[in-house]
Amino acid sequence: MSDQKLIRDVFNQEMIENMGHNISVVFPDFDKEKFKQKANSFTVKDSFKERAHKIYEGLKEHLPNDFVGSAKIIKDSFPINTPSEINWESFYYMPFAIYVEKHGCQKQYLTTSFNLLKEITKRFTSEFAIRSFIIQFPIETFDILKTWVKDEDQNVRRLVSEGTRPRLPWAQALNDFKKDPTLTLELLEKLRNDESKYVQKSVANHLNDITKDNPGIALKILARWKKENKVNTNWIVKHALRSELKKGTPKALKILGYSLNPKLSITLFNLSKREVKLEEDLCIEFEIKNESNQAENLMIDYICHFMKANGKTAPKTFKISSKKLSVNDSLIIKKKQSFKPISTRKMYTGVHKIELFINGKSFGSREFNLVI
Repeated sequence: MSDQKLIRDVFNQEMIENMGHNISVVFPDFDKEKFKQKANSFTVKDSFKERAHKIYEGLKEHLPNDFVGSAKIIKDSFPINTPSEINWESFYYMPFAIYVEKHGCQKQYLTTSFNLLKEITKRFTSEFAIRSFIIQFPIETFDILKTWVKDEDQNVRRLVSEGTRPRLPWAQALNDFKKDPTLTLELLEKLRNDESKYVQKSVANHLNDITKDNPGIALKILARWKKENKVNTNWIVKHALRSELKKGTPKALKILGYSLNPKLSITLFNLSKREVKLEEDLCIEFEIKNESNQAENLMIDYICHFMKANGKTAPKTFKISSKKLSVNDSLIIKKKQSFKPISTRKMYTGVHKIELFINGKSFGSREFNLVI
């Protein structure tokens, strides 16, 4: 699936016509023809963000200058019933969130803006727009977020976590929270056992963000949450630790019960080829035997050291599985590594290396050549 193309194409003439129609139904003075001309002025190459901003500009030109009045028009144009799930079509609401961020982030409009952002969030998300309010009006915004952690709508509860993430992708950074995440952690504490997987994933991603700037703080909290041993919280903890686990951070391994010094022997460590052509797969095979006098909980990964343009290699960790290996038991692992070029990684010829990485420890490596 071409996600980038799909997202971009969501903003199309049909959507714009639908938006113009919906607004004109509740606000007959809306010039939907001129709105369509402005909103549809993006090019084929424009990104989804650029297209969303073109539609926002159409809204700005043809809605009343009175923000409170325009906010009511926008809200009244929404369907009464909220969707059962958020999907690609939900990007319809993104230009409205931009409108609120651009025109409603003022002291006298906060109540109106928060109410509309909440309605947008029920149908899409306001995670990007809310960040301007956090920066400009932190006290007022956190007061409202503290009430939203108890909202019956999972999308609203998720916004509390997602909108305050220090490193939210595609969004303006919240540098104060990178330095000190105390305020956001107070919110996450209230969401740590949320029943919604949608909320759980956001909380985990938020904690994963914090591990990158304040690993000590994040690991201390996750260790405490793990001791609670609740199903929802356990899922969050495991997902939040993924970056630290890839690095083999001892405290992260300990939180999830992995041995820091597993007694293992590795046999039959073979690569299917010593020379791999671009577009081909490399088969990796090895056997693990537990040499300890107790069962071992194992996190089995491998690291591919990819050749870069500068002649040096860069490691990329790939997950295999988590296994519990009994005393004297052994396990044969077979895995394929693809060398098809992808958008996020350019392939370079030269010597590469596969390294076994189990419970944060290296258990040997094998080299191979990537050729055209």
